[in-house]
Amino acid sequence: MEGEVNLLVLATQYMFWVGFVGMAAGTLYFLVERNSLAPEYRSTATVAALVTFVAAIHYYFMKDAVGTSGLLSEIDGFPTEIRYIDWLVTTPLLLVKFPLLLGLKGKASRTLLASLIIADIIMIIAGYIGESSINIAGGFTQLGLWSYVIGCIAWLYIIYLLFTNVTKAAMDKPAPIRKALLQMRLFILIGWAIYPIGYAVTLFASGVEIQLVRELIYNFADLINKVGFGLVAFFAVKTMSAVKKSQLS
Repeated sequence: MEGEVNLLVLATQYMFWVGFVGMAAGTLYFLVERNSLAPEYRSTATVAALVTFVAAIHYYFMKDAVGTSGLLSEIDGFPTEIRYIDWLVTTPLLLVKFPLLLGLKGKASRTLLASLIIADIIMIIAGYIGESSINIAGGFTQLGLWSYVIGCIAWLYIIYLLFTNVTKAAMDKPAPIRKALLQMRLFILIGWAIYPIGYAVTLFASGVEIQLVRELIYNFADLINKVGFGLVAFFAVKTMSAVKKSQLS
């Protein structure tokens, strides 16, 4: 019935709040703990805080897209633009952490970073074009399908770079940094795989409730890939800072 509370709507509303609170808490943690790191490692905490801060702002506004009462009839559409603006800012910042932890300088750093970010931007733009066409049509579109394919190719190229160039460069790094880099690759391989699943949900099905499922998938993935990713990098440099402190004492 039109006036009946929908449990899927409620779950999505609460998940947007969980996303906002999780991102805000992550930002506070990274900023508070930043000064506990050795000076050369503080940029890692700064970037992690930037990622979660930007995401927290966007989640605060996106939560209103699914209303406040739990009614399916209140939903007028989804903030696809806000979602993709968030990703356009935060996903390159996530990838910046690889050169940061590797300590790459000069041309090597610029080349790796440029390759990762260009592929990432292609992935995000393709995803936005595709999802916008799906939202307008209310279901499957050829543009949506081809955008999905292009986005997946760009994502696979990022994975290729991480499992070749980054893995090779990580082998001569201290154990905590090497371990973190190898774990962070898995966030991009496994954690980012959740997003194509969410995209495919609305590519091959239609309806407001299917879109709600997509948003739940995206919210879950964002929490893992932004807060979790940042924590892995942070604890690596935290360990390195402790080692450096013990050597100096």
